[in-house]
Amino acid sequence: MRISNAFRSVFALFLCVLPALALNGAENSHLLKYTITAVPGNLQVNRMPGTNPPRSYKEVFTITVTNTTRTDYSGQASSCKTFDVKVIPGNMPDQPVWVWSKGQVFCQHTTTVKIPAGKSWSKTVTWTFTTAEVADGKYQAIGTFVPENDSSATADFEITSVQ
Repeated sequence: MRISNAFRSVFALFLCVLPALALNGAENSHLLKYTITAVPGNLQVNRMPGTNPPRSYKEVFTITVTNTTRTDYSGQASSCKTFDVKVIPGNMPDQPVWVWSKGQVFCQHTTTVKIPAGKSWSKTVTWTFTTAEVADGKYQAIGTFVPENDSSATADFEITSVQ
């Protein structure tokens, strides 16, 4: 069977245009890159007793969503809560020791998040805790980006006591 040159041209055009149309829609989430950093990360705490209240420490978490495409990203969250960060102990992942959004109140209207092509969107939060509240061990920070079906990234860190 012989295929005409016109049909070949139309078919070739179809193969070129179809991928571009697929990338233009809202289903770009697999092209977003999710990261979370923990600073200082691994942390040594002083648990030596004293006359003062327990010492307090901080971990600063930054969740970043990078749009790796050549088209702008636009997503929506069902409220003003567009992200969340939680810290879980390595030995009890279903029992978070801290959740950024816990106790906060968020507006109840749809919130649009836009990330220009090739750019990033970041949010930073701080977890302040005392030595009395947190045990030594391995922990994981989970940063969640709500507009993309709660897509997330993780960062592992450890809390140890000064010897």
